[in-house]
Order: sequence, then C-alpha cells, then structure tokens
Amino acid sequence: MVNEHSWRIHEVILAVLAFFGVLFVNSAIPFLSLPFPVQVFWTTGFSQCMANGALFDFFAHDIGIPKPASIAFGLAGAWPTSLLIRLGLHPADAYAGMAAFWLGIAMFSAYRIARRFFGGTRLIALFGSVIWMTMPIIWAHGGYSMLSLGIALLSFYFLTAFRLFCFDVKEDRVAPSSIALYFVAAIVSVFMDGYTFMMFAVGASFLLFYSLLTRPEIRSTLVKVAVPIHICSFALAYVLYAIYIGKPNFEAHSIDFFRGWGLDLAFTAIPTKGMLWLPDLLGMGAARTDRLYFGDGSVWTTTFALPVILLGLLAWTRVRHKTKIATGVLLVAAFAFYMALGPSLKINSTKPEALQLSRPGQQSALMAPEYAIAPTGNAWISQKLPGFNVMRASYRWSALGIFALWVLIVLCMSGAGRKEARIWLAGGLVLALLNLPHFERTWRSGVQSRMMFQRIDLELVAELGKTIQPGEKVVFLPWRNDFLANYVAPKAGFRTFNIGGDKNLAAARPFWPSEMRNLSNKLDPSKIMSSLKMLINDAADVIVFPYFNMMTSGYRWPSVDETSERSKLQPMIAALRALPYLDVTETNLFAVVRLRPEFTGPADRPALLRAVIGDIRYPIVVGGGFAEAPYVLQEGWHSVEPKHVWSKSEAKLLLPVPKDCDTAACGLKLFFWVFGASPSRPVDVVFSSGEPGWAWSEKITATSGGIMGLSIPLARAKDVRSINISIPDATSPQLLKVSRDKRTLGIALQRIELIKP
Repeated sequence: MVNEHSWRIHEVILAVLAFFGVLFVNSAIPFLSLPFPVQVFWTTGFSQCMANGALFDFFAHDIGIPKPASIAFGLAGAWPTSLLIRLGLHPADAYAGMAAFWLGIAMFSAYRIARRFFGGTRLIALFGSVIWMTMPIIWAHGGYSMLSLGIALLSFYFLTAFRLFCFDVKEDRVAPSSIALYFVAAIVSVFMDGYTFMMFAVGASFLLFYSLLTRPEIRSTLVKVAVPIHICSFALAYVLYAIYIGKPNFEAHSIDFFRGWGLDLAFTAIPTKGMLWLPDLLGMGAARTDRLYFGDGSVWTTTFALPVILLGLLAWTRVRHKTKIATGVLLVAAFAFYMALGPSLKINSTKPEALQLSRPGQQSALMAPEYAIAPTGNAWISQKLPGFNVMRASYRWSALGIFALWVLIVLCMSGAGRKEARIWLAGGLVLALLNLPHFERTWRSGVQSRMMFQRIDLELVAELGKTIQPGEKVVFLPWRNDFLANYVAPKAGFRTFNIGGDKNLAAARPFWPSEMRNLSNKLDPSKIMSSLKMLINDAADVIVFPYFNMMTSGYRWPSVDETSERSKLQPMIAALRALPYLDVTETNLFAVVRLRPEFTGPADRPALLRAVIGDIRYPIVVGGGFAEAPYVLQEGWHSVEPKHVWSKSEAKLLLPVPKDCDTAACGLKLFFWVFGASPSRPVDVVFSSGEPGWAWSEKITATSGGIMGLSIPLARAKDVRSINISIPDATSPQLLKVSRDKRTLGIALQRIELIKP
C-alpha cells in the first residue's frame, strides 16, 4: 500500500497526454479515428440492432433472422456502443467511444497494479501502464474488435485477482468490494472475449493455487473466502453466457487449426517488417505472408515479444527473493507461452513448395504435423479439455504470457531504489519504443477507417434505403460470411437473413428457409428458381444481389471487386428480368428483385403459381437439369441427384395442371422406388391429398427396390395438385448397414408423366 497525495498539475497533464497517446496507438480517438473496420462493422451492426430495440434487449432482431441473434462474443462492447448510438452518436464514433472507455479502464487498472500492490510512485505507475497499453499484442489486434480490448483488460481482470488473493496479511480479510469486483471482472471477461476469459480463469487459478502454497499466514482466509468466490464467479459467468448464446459451448476445432495458428518462435524473436516503427528503422524486421507461413497475418504481426521476455526474466531474478508472488506470475507466463506454441514446435516453419503451389495462401493455412519440428505435448489439452478446445488460435495465449512478464517488470521497477529505478525506467523506455507502431501510418489508417464508415453510409446504406422499405425481409445472394450485412441492415431499417461472424452464421443457418442454404458463394442461372422460392413462399420480401463481396468489402471501400462480381451475376440478373412476375431494379452497387405488386397479396397467390409453374411441361424428368425442382419438390426432399431425388419420411409435391387437359379425364403418374424395401422388410408408402376440399389417399406396400408407378387423379383440380407422401418406416443406409449415409430415405422419385385418355 502507498500513501496517496493530491495530483499535481504536471502529473495530471502527463496522465492526460499518456491516455491520448494510448488512444492514438490503438486508433480509438472518438470523432477522429477507428481501428481497422471489418470487425467493427460486425460489432456496430449488433449495436445498431440493440439501439433499434428495447434498452435491455441484448439480441439482434434485424440480422440473422428469423431467430434473434446473440452476439457470439463482445456483448460487453456492443451494448455500451448501442447506448452511445441512442444518444445520437454515429456508430463509428460510438464504437470509438466505447473502446476509449474500456482502454481507459485497462490503463487505470495497470496503473493501480503498479501503484497499490507494488508500491510504485505515481509517475512510475503511469509509465508502466503506458508500457502495457502499447504492447503490439493489444494494438495489432485492433482489427479483431473485442479481442484487442479483452487483451488490454487483462490488467483489470488481474487487478481484481490481486485484490482477492494477495491482500495484506495485516488486514486478514477480503474486502467486500474486492469480492464484488471479482464477480464483475469474470462477467465482463466472458462477455468481452472468450480467449481472454480463459486466460483470466487459468492465470487466476495459478495465482490462487500458488498463494495457497506459499502464504500459510492467509491460507485460512483464502480457503474460506477466495476459493469459493473464485469458483462461483467463473461458474456464474459461464452460466450467464451459456444462457445468452443458447448452448453450453461452441464446437471444438481440428488440431491442425491449433497447429497452423501456433506461435512460431521466430515470430517472437524477430518482428514482422512494416509493423513496428523502431525495428523497421533499424532494419530488424522480416517480411512474412501467408504464401509462405501457416495461419494468418495475426500470428506473425502481433507476437513480437523478445524484449518483454528478456526484461521480464531479468526482473524475476531481481524480485523473486523479495516478493513471493513473483514466481507464481512467472509460472503463469511459462504456461501461457507453452500453450501459445500449439501442438507442435515451430521455428520459422514454412510451407513446402509443393503445398504453396497446390493450395496457395489461406487454402493451406492449417498445418499437418509432418511440417512441424516436433510435438509439444499439449495437443491433448486442446483436444480434450472444455474451454481449451475452442481456443483454436493458439498463439493468442502469448497475450497472457506477455502480461505476466509485464507484471514482473513493473514489480521490479516499482520496488527498485532510486539509482536502479533509473536503469529500469531506461529499459522500460526501450521496450516501449520497440513496441510502437508507425505514427503516420497509424494516424492515416485510423482516419481512413472512420471515413470508410461515412462513405458506406452515403453510397450503400442510403441507396439500399431508397429501394427497400423499412421492416422488409431481405436476402443477400450469394451469402457468405457477410460482415457488411450486420451494419447496413439495421442502419437502413430492414431485416435480413444474412449475418457476419462464423459462429453467428453457424447459429443462424439452421433456421433459414431450406432453399436459401444452398445459395452460397457462386450462383448460376440454374439456381434461379431456388432463390425465387423465398419470394413466392413469402419467406422473404426482397432479394438483393450485391456487386461486391459483403465480407471482403468490409476491409476496403469502395469495393475493388465490383466489376468482377457484376459480370458473374449478369446472366442471373438477365434471366430474372425475363420473368413476367418479377420487378428487377439495378443500381451501380446491387440489383434488387421483388415480386410485381399484382402478385404479392394472398389473394393473388393462384395467379402467381400459374405464372411460376404453369409452363412446366410433362413428362417431368427428375435430375440435374430440373430447374423447377424448388416448386415441385415443396418440403421433405433431399438435394436432387443426377437421375432422381430422395424424399425424407414426410414429403410434399406440388404438381401443375396442364391448361389443355380435361381434368375429369386426365391424370398424373409418378415413377419411383422405395428405399430398403424387400420381401423380409415390406415398406408402406401413403399418398394423400394436400389440398382442402379434395379427399384422396392411397397406400401401397413395396417389397422390393424395383420401380413402381402410382396414378394420381386430376378431377376438379384447377391450377395445381398438392400431394402429401408419408413413409413411416423410412430409415437410413447407415442404420441398414449398407453405407455410411445418415440421411433418412423414403422414395426415390424418378419422373412424372401426364396420362390422357
């Protein structure tokens, strides 16, 4: 503990300058700069959705419909941003304001660690906080949204841990405020970022266990108070998060992902060229791209840590005999860097030339074990232990290691005598200088990121608002990981099925219309009918074909791929424009497709169906060229195969009635076979009416896999005939042990013929 005195004017000025310096380095100055924007679009999209709704509604109702979307991570940033949007700030400035708030909390917490627990002077504590807040592991993750803030907030999280585990023996008690703050830290961390939540949980557990071993004088209080509070805090945080996202955890990832994103020791020792100001000035950097290295740029641009490692280890040798907690902190650092390596040791490990040629760039980002030097032995942790098995970017564990080493540095710096303190201050200054980004580039990038938001508002959001009515349901095709959809939909006031973020996309897809799920990436005219079925079935009001990639355009606007995307979609747009029941509007950035007004109401549905399927000619041969499949095969069907289509246990057919057919005399005949039917396993198939006012059903029993035929009467049919199909004993090839196919298969429909007298 230290004696506090009033802040002097020069200390206040230095603190304000230091804080604005931290905001500058992290490109988070409200109304001036912004971090790299792609994930900022993702976050502010959720924020705008929340701002459009009730104050304490933490779900997005405008993106990823029909199910309300919970933000996969970062609620602790998205919701405060929504509050600033409600106050009238532009989403970009609201995000920067939110980031500035949490960076301020992180900086103040780092200051308090040095000042309160290590006894540093006010200026030493302030300097130590600046060293932490300018680490590349923080600012170089600015484009990853809440991950950057979560790493910065390690100082806040561990401040609460120090308060709970490292209290003064003279007090012999844990202050109620320390207990409350620990609960707050655990909840903030789980809703900020999953990676740093795990780092907090693991690091705090290390420190608690170490304190139990080495501080017998407070062991009783730790056992009675700190241990239960530690367990309950993280248990409560986990339960709240699981309730919010609607499931206990996310899916585990391939161990090759952990290996590809593992920390290469060369990245730690030698900085990446173009990232750091002083190392580039001294010619110390190495050029790195995903052409040669596994993982992605974040692995090698954020992990330069040799100076903090050397200074941290030196600090430990100076304080390990004076402060018991020092060795516990070093153990945290050692474990963190061990986990950061991932399943395999890498020292400047590169892709073989054959792999570079066959699968360039991100196509070969995952790393097979044969390309590494040796196993590290921690693969079982990443594969088997909950929480650890979703931390797929292994290198991010280095954030905890760097923070722990920073703790050792400020511990040594704060406790040093006047002469030695000068040496440590000089070492800290060198460390800070080595970690700084390029000043002019940082400023320009931050300003341009904010300007990009303004341009998207003027050029894209405004144009979408002119052609799409508030509240309409919109589909952007082809769909991808659509970060821009998060932002433009709630900003323009409409609702969309599309959503950005791989976890949010995975959560939304099961609830999408079935015909939408196969319309990702490349589109072609053969998929026209599948896309239009959403309009015809009233699942969507509008289809938008953007002439830009809704993920990559979040990195750069104006879009660089506008011409190529337009040329790819033109055959599709031309085919849609030729259909008489559609209204197609084109702008420079996108095409909007909707039903013509005379086909939109429920009373106009018969006319719409006539327009859509009235031109289908019999016989209908089911196969790869069956363009009308989305309308004929209504529900309960698997994907069309080259010569047939399998039904599920329940299915529905919608068949057009030819205009030139006397329905009293004409009929239809289905040709199909039944899966798994044999003399020893007879299978019943029930066909029945799917229309009100028409009572018809027929049951057949198949005893072989041969082709069967069934006649369907057209008497009194008008425009279409709706047929329900039920196979109660339908099963899968896997259950019948004929293949590994897990699909439930009923009948295989081959063709449909018209029967005339």
